[in-house]
Amino acid sequence: MFRNAFRRRGAALLGLVVLALLSLSGCRGATGKGRVAGKVTFEGKPVTQGRVTFQHVTTGVSDDAVLNNEGAFTLSSPLPVGDYKVMVMPLIVREKAEPRGPVVGVERPAPDIPEKYRTIGTTTLQAAVKEGKNDFPFDMKR
Repeated sequence: MFRNAFRRRGAALLGLVVLALLSLSGCRGATGKGRVAGKVTFEGKPVTQGRVTFQHVTTGVSDDAVLNNEGAFTLSSPLPVGDYKVMVMPLIVREKAEPRGPVVGVERPAPDIPEKYRTIGTTTLQAAVKEGKNDFPFDMKR
């Protein structure tokens, strides 16, 4: 009697584990990812210092990359497919604000990054990430 009860419980537990594993693998396959790269310019000229950030409009998932000397960037990890808002921000460097003060993060001057592109609430830059390779050129205006 006890053996049959243990067998039924074991079979039910095994079934639940298999079902859980199948549902997890299905979720992973349902959402594709895309590799993201591009170039940021201001009125046609490369932005040579700064950071570009992609933030998904519904999930909040985000990633960022530092711009190189030609304004190019490549995110290090693929992003889930979907619509993103894109921000471009000046670099933050660690230095002393005062000779005897503590080391703090100080924003580098960035006249080629207009204020409206620096925050999620005001940026007009958008990107629709698709599966596979994505190349986004962004040209900021005043």
